[in-house]
Amino acid sequence: MEEILIYPTEVTVIDQPFGLDNSNHPLRKNFYTLFDNKHSGVDFPVEVDTKVYCSYSGIVVRREFHKGMGNVVGIRNGNIVFLYAHLDKFKVKLGQIVKQGELIAFSGKSGGACPTAHLHFELRDITKLTLKEMVFEPKFNQELTNHKDTFIYIVNNANTEKSLNSLSKLYFGIEKFWKKIKNVNSDLNIYKRSQILPDEFKVVVPNYK
Repeated sequence: MEEILIYPTEVTVIDQPFGLDNSNHPLRKNFYTLFDNKHSGVDFPVEVDTKVYCSYSGIVVRREFHKGMGNVVGIRNGNIVFLYAHLDKFKVKLGQIVKQGELIAFSGKSGGACPTAHLHFELRDITKLTLKEMVFEPKFNQELTNHKDTFIYIVNNANTEKSLNSLSKLYFGIEKFWKKIKNVNSDLNIYKRSQILPDEFKVVVPNYK
């Protein structure tokens, strides 16, 4: 049975919903230009150091500081990445498998797109081509209808060169899972872990389980 999406905090009030137009907002009007000024996630009005829980089981693929989102954790399950932003403290590390309901961070007020303390929660379907297309509305206490355990990644070396190592870091947080990718792609047997993969090569990306 598929998990349902649970709230990431004990506070279930959302004060900025998904898709809210911020074009005329005095503070937020420049935060979401990539999304036509529409809010790309949902915001929970929580104080600094509020406990943040894993909304959906997965593997930690991001744990970093982002200029706009501040301290951010990204957890992947299949084709969906769950983002928790403007955090204060991390409680997980890259490549860690986390279960639904597990403590992953404490909320904060980090990042340039955070005029007041809150938790920004965002869902991305990473099979889509652009960031604007990736984001979609979180529907709590429901199953994710667009979730897929595996998906196809088509290699594109235009911005960064791709190898088994780099794909492992991208989809599993750390390099040690490169064999997991190779095991489900027989065509990759001729490539070493650090060897650059050819453009347009189709790679099956397995889930973390």
